[in-house]
Amino acid sequence: MKAIIYHTMIFAFAAVFLTACSTSNTVVSTNQVSRTDISGRWAVNNVSLDGFPAGYSVRNVFDMAAWEDFRGSTWDLKGNGTGSISLTNGTVQPIYWSVNKSNVVHTFQFKKLADGEKAKDVTTGYSLEFGDVSGGSAVFKTPVSLPGGQIAYINFNFTKQ
Repeated sequence: MKAIIYHTMIFAFAAVFLTACSTSNTVVSTNQVSRTDISGRWAVNNVSLDGFPAGYSVRNVFDMAAWEDFRGSTWDLKGNGTGSISLTNGTVQPIYWSVNKSNVVHTFQFKKLADGEKAKDVTTGYSLEFGDVSGGSAVFKTPVSLPGGQIAYINFNFTKQ
């Protein structure tokens, strides 16, 4: 009887030990991004649509241009929050940007500024979710609400210049 209890205890100890030492299969992505992570000059090398139904038309992004027109654009994000988005067609949009850290997943936010306008006077803006941000590359995802409550994304893939 003592041998059965002894072997049961050894087996239980081994099971607990092996479980505690195994690697976790859970991946937690918090996408904690700071202002310094994304300050600088970035070029959009690709824009893609994710989750849109067939035939759905995305006409205007950020009230500036069609989503395709952002390929090749440059985003100049200065550390003080000022910056600009320059499209390949010559359009240059001054912006004021920030990183919103109020959610578990941080977001990139910006306001478009007209000539002489101050950011504090602008009440509307745009919010993009951070995808992968590492070193010289970044992904910003613009959520788009679709009919029926579904969310699709316009993905901007950046390379640091």
